[in-house]
Amino acid sequence: MSMEKNKLRFAITVGDPAGVGPEVSLKALALVPPSRRRQLVLIADRVALTRTAPRFLRNVKLSPYDPLRLPPAGHAAFLEMRALPAKGVAAGKIDRAAGRAAAAYIAAGVELSLLGEVRGIITAPIHKKALALAGIPFPGHTEMLAALSSTNQYAMMLASPAMKVVVLTTHLSLRDAIKGVTQKAILEKLALMHTSLRLKKPIGVCGLNPHASDGGLFGDEEARIIAPAIAAARKAGINAEGPLPADTSFAPRVRDRYGAFLAMYHDQGLVAIKAVSFGECANITLGLPFIRTSVDHGTAFDIAGKGKADPSSMLFAINCAFSLARR
Repeated sequence: MSMEKNKLRFAITVGDPAGVGPEVSLKALALVPPSRRRQLVLIADRVALTRTAPRFLRNVKLSPYDPLRLPPAGHAAFLEMRALPAKGVAAGKIDRAAGRAAAAYIAAGVELSLLGEVRGIITAPIHKKALALAGIPFPGHTEMLAALSSTNQYAMMLASPAMKVVVLTTHLSLRDAIKGVTQKAILEKLALMHTSLRLKKPIGVCGLNPHASDGGLFGDEEARIIAPAIAAARKAGINAEGPLPADTSFAPRVRDRYGAFLAMYHDQGLVAIKAVSFGECANITLGLPFIRTSVDHGTAFDIAGKGKADPSSMLFAINCAFSLARR
């Protein structure tokens, strides 16, 4: 098998091994067609799979990862890590060892991507407090992936059949997110969306305040920051409209007008798309030198290790990655 064929491969990182990541990864691998399964590389500690998802491990045949060859028909490749203690970690518990392992899986996936051995990574959820306990200086996947790949301009986007939403600020307190609403930041995100998505419809830019400030009644950020940034973007050839009242922008008849939205902060955009598309939604990082998709849910510690996790979002993220590669 040539390296050219291997470039169709993707790595799956199982996320925090104390969460549902190992379970949804194995369940999704069992559901994908055998021809696609052999193009996937599972990155995990074996003890993470046997500790939190043993019954689902029996449904998937794993072969050692070989960068030059695909595994046998019906198998997935397995890049076995040694990031966890021999006993593993307890399911559903915040653990610094789990945070350290999750970061190691991500770093391994990025390395394979930058080497050209895979087209990118599909990530299961991580736990931000576990990362912090492990001394990992990033609040989430998006920031970590950007740092590991030396990417300066990047954006977090959730995409579903219903809509695409990019957030201007990611994992910040609301107080700090408001400080991050600047003309420069808005223009940079709009430029990245324009070049990455190549939309036929306009980008809808949400206002920051209720009703997009209602002509200055509820703040001046729309007139002082957001509208000038949109004007500068349009002057640069970017088809953007707004500021839009965020409470109505995502309604069915309104959102159909736009190819994507730029929300000013995390929950402004993600609450809307998850309310409409949870389970059929992928987290995509724009601007990276490789493809990255992810599930739309968290570690779900309350059901970790119980066999109850739904793999539909992981399956959607896998299919989304291959769809992006085809484009």
